[in-house]
Amino acid sequence: MALNAHSEKADLSLPDDYRRDHPGEHPEMWGWHAEWGRAAGGGGFVVMALLLLMITSTQYNFAGAIWLIGIAVGILVVMIWDRQRRKHQYR
Repeated sequence: MALNAHSEKADLSLPDDYRRDHPGEHPEMWGWHAEWGRAAGGGGFVVMALLLLMITSTQYNFAGAIWLIGIAVGILVVMIWDRQRRKHQYR
């Protein structure tokens, strides 16, 4: 028996008590400004190292290795771009 998509409307609203206790909460109000600082760079290098370490696992072909290398290079490109952006943002 298939479900009827129009049988009941989805309730996507917030509960009344939550809306009353958290009016218009934004992350900037409690200190989060979408910046990770040095943790992002360190985490990026750790993830790259783990991805490249996964290449040493047993593989029947190198299709997985191509993806692992590609994703690691992509992370490196984003990290270089971010470092340049941070270096030149206030000039």
